[in-house]
Amino acid sequence: MLFYNIDKPSPQEVKEWMKINELTINSASEALGISKRQILRFLSGETSPKRVHALAMQMIWLINENKRKISDKKIDDQKNKKIKIKIK
Repeated sequence: MLFYNIDKPSPQEVKEWMKINELTINSASEALGISKRQILRFLSGETSPKRVHALAMQMIWLINENKRKISDKKIDDQKNKKIKIKIK
């Protein structure tokens, strides 16, 4: 999925996760329930995210991915709607 090693996501993988989910440092810290400083530490490589953080990131990604699929399906359904008019 997102992380090569779930126990030690790399700073690049965390950046990619934020990009995919369209998160800023503020929104990422809120989503994970950690400080902005801790996110900055992950991004700089000063510290590695713990497994619990990586699992939370995976869950956030899955939720957002499902939301995208649902909205894409609604758009496709709207495009394929046909109007039937009975003629007597």
